[in-house]
Amino acid sequence: MKQFRNAHTSTRHTPTTGFTLLELLISVSVLTVIVAMVYGSFTSVTNSMALARDSADRLRFRQIVWQNLSRNLQGVYVDAAGLQPEYQFLGERADGPYGPADSLRFATSLPLPGARSLPGISKWVTYELVDHAEVGDTVAALLPYDENRPGSILLIREEPMQLESQDFVAGARDAQWDVYERAVPVASMSLQYYDSVQQEWVEQWDSLEERRLPGGIWIQISFPRTDEERAEERERGINPLEHPDLEMMMPLPTGRDVEFPFPDFNHLRFEAYDDFAQ
Repeated sequence: MKQFRNAHTSTRHTPTTGFTLLELLISVSVLTVIVAMVYGSFTSVTNSMALARDSADRLRFRQIVWQNLSRNLQGVYVDAAGLQPEYQFLGERADGPYGPADSLRFATSLPLPGARSLPGISKWVTYELVDHAEVGDTVAALLPYDENRPGSILLIREEPMQLESQDFVAGARDAQWDVYERAVPVASMSLQYYDSVQQEWVEQWDSLEERRLPGGIWIQISFPRTDEERAEERERGINPLEHPDLEMMMPLPTGRDVEFPFPDFNHLRFEAYDDFAQ
């Protein structure tokens, strides 16, 4: 009996192993706080990397457009009389879903880029906003479409000029290695031209009608944005059309301070001849 009592007593006072409910609740709470801190840090790092990547892409696109425009506009060329359509400087106004979608086409004396470009041949340069589906497969593969940032594609096309009297470049437009294309995602592109005669900026220019080049060109380009970025800019009172991502003014020396087109001496009347006729 005594042995049974001692065994019963020892069994009753043996300490139990495991966690209490309070300990479990505290452990779960601490674990929740740690997971939340780690997730917040991970999200912050991910967002920072995304912002840095977007900033780097925009900087790269700005450099591509700025370098291409500044290089080609320095060599822009029209014939002295402004009559040959091959050398037409044509800037047209158009509207897109996210703002102006202007286009520009001109001739330049600079050579085509690339090792296999034709030497001594002038080129046409075209800047045009197109839909992503309109670009070639090669360009589309290098510039995938971002659904979060809808917009257009600024297609920069350089191709050798073809004159009717130059049969040796016939068919060069069909040779893909003779055509140089670059594509940049943009939301809008606004182009204005300085009229030296009226001394004002105009939205369109045709050298065949004006018989001269503009004195300069004003370029404003905005890149695509997400809905959140556009909403944030609206809250801050920022208009992307008034604060573009790329803005540059390029003077055209051959069109600056030109007030009259190339004179046609067959239609001029001199005062000395009038006095003699009287």
